[in-house]
Amino acid sequence: MKAISIGAVRRLLRLAVQLLPGTRPLVRPVFIVGCGRSGTTALGQVLGRHPSLAYLNEPRDIWVYEPRTDIWSARATARGGRLRLSGSDVEPVAAARIGRAFAAEVRLQGAERLVEKLPINAFRIDYIAAMFPDARFVHLIRNGIEVATSIAEQVELGRWFGHQDRKWCRLVEHARERGEAGRVASCAVPFERGLLEWYLSVSAALESLGRLPAARWLELRYEGMVAAPGDICERLERFIGVRHEPALREAAVAKLARRSAPRDLAPLLPRAGPIAGDLLARLGYLEALELTPAIGGRA
Repeated sequence: MKAISIGAVRRLLRLAVQLLPGTRPLVRPVFIVGCGRSGTTALGQVLGRHPSLAYLNEPRDIWVYEPRTDIWSARATARGGRLRLSGSDVEPVAAARIGRAFAAEVRLQGAERLVEKLPINAFRIDYIAAMFPDARFVHLIRNGIEVATSIAEQVELGRWFGHQDRKWCRLVEHARERGEAGRVASCAVPFERGLLEWYLSVSAALESLGRLPAARWLELRYEGMVAAPGDICERLERFIGVRHEPALREAAVAKLARRSAPRDLAPLLPRAGPIAGDLLARLGYLEALELTPAIGGRA
């Protein structure tokens, strides 16, 4: 007999819960967004320690109720997978299925609110905001050079850009649609590809969040979070709207504190400038080095 995967069991449980009376609709879900390797997983795990919050880490099996969200798998092309989705892309049937599945997860975990993390959602904030008009967003930003270095390590292990580099192809398409082919031309190695992903991801999130009321989103910096992990909890609790929970601070101190010394990023700056130097400067990541970057070009 073929074994049933944990994912399949979870899907069956969600379907069963949806048939039970008393499952409440999703209320004020929280979406953690940010380029991959920016600390979003650790942040989500910390928030998951709050008894009122149900945490879901990269629930692609739920998002794929809208097939166009798939940009990783061998079926992504057939599904019409797209990097960016807007409010006009919301399909009522798919949106209802996604909402019911998220609500079922909240009930399965005995919680009241949802916290979800999927880095690619940085490109889909408009889509999510239209689907869930009361959603809240936590945007986590980390130094792009450090992020790109971490992404490069994952690329070397074959764990990053999906089946046959499908995600990378969508990133390139997106950059060219923005008139930023000059940045793509500078991407020859995994570090540079990772930096382009950071630039596009952070840019997309900042643009989309800037169109939302300020009360609906919170920006955090990775560097501040790991320097004082306990101090971030009160800010998050207040923003999300949940009661103070001491276990959250304990989890933050244990999970978010930096375990290793910061990387020496200076040798990578000349390669970073043409791809993301302008955004790195805008966010203050070049100030300490007093470096004027070469600005990423449009073509």
